[in-house]
Amino acid sequence: MAKRKGTETSSFGTVGRINHDSSKFYNSKLYSTLEMNGTLIEKEENTFPDNLLNQIILGNCENMKDIPNNSLHLMITSPPYNVSKDYDEDLSLNEYLNLLSNVFLETYRVNKVVETRNKLL
Repeated sequence: MAKRKGTETSSFGTVGRINHDSSKFYNSKLYSTLEMNGTLIEKEENTFPDNLLNQIILGNCENMKDIPNNSLHLMITSPPYNVSKDYDEDLSLNEYLNLLSNVFLETYRVNKVVETRNKLL
């Protein structure tokens, strides 16, 4: 029987994941001890600017200065994974964690999130 060739990280994007079963990950112990209960606290919502409605905003999630605090209900991001793709900046671990921290802080600022006493939902 011929030995199967292993896979490698692609330099741009990824190969298709048709019929990919990720249940092993979601059934793992990774988040099994995370408590997800508490008293819900609504943050005051700000109005999203009319001039930005129904617009694609091209920019960097590290600085979304045109978007008011607590004005979005949903944000979808795709942070760079820093895994040697053609479009990566080949950051050190500390540089990468700093980038993600900036993105997460700014995302938190603009989203109208629901909080618990000590934990985010």
